[in-house]
Amino acid sequence: MRISRTKTTSLIGALAITGLLLTGCAGGQSKADACKVLESGLTDLQSELTSSLSDAATDPEGASKALQTVSDKFSENVSKVSNDDVKKVADDADKALSTLVSEFKTYAADPASADTTALTGASSDVQNTFTELSKVCS
Repeated sequence: MRISRTKTTSLIGALAITGLLLTGCAGGQSKADACKVLESGLTDLQSELTSSLSDAATDPEGASKALQTVSDKFSENVSKVSNDDVKKVADDADKALSTLVSEFKTYAADPASADTTALTGASSDVQNTFTELSKVCS
């Protein structure tokens, strides 16, 4: 079973939101600083990620590697956050992104038998947790 273009587009949209939601972070100084730490370096990875995910059907391995790079950078950023309000939500987003990477690696290894429902669910979790993170950072 191939991942459908609609699901690929949905996945791209969810991940594109990842970088874009954090750009509006503001608030009290400690929250603002924490949000800036989370955003650091992710904007630079945005175009690579978008390009890789748009080619996911033809190059799932490349898309998987791009997702892993974003996840690693985000995890690194989360480890630098000390603001309690931001940290909890950032940890949730980090966990959701890691789950998405795992599901996408499974897809990349064998697209024909991948569990697209799990992949779609993981993508939705990423979108939801980053929406919550955006609320905390606004």
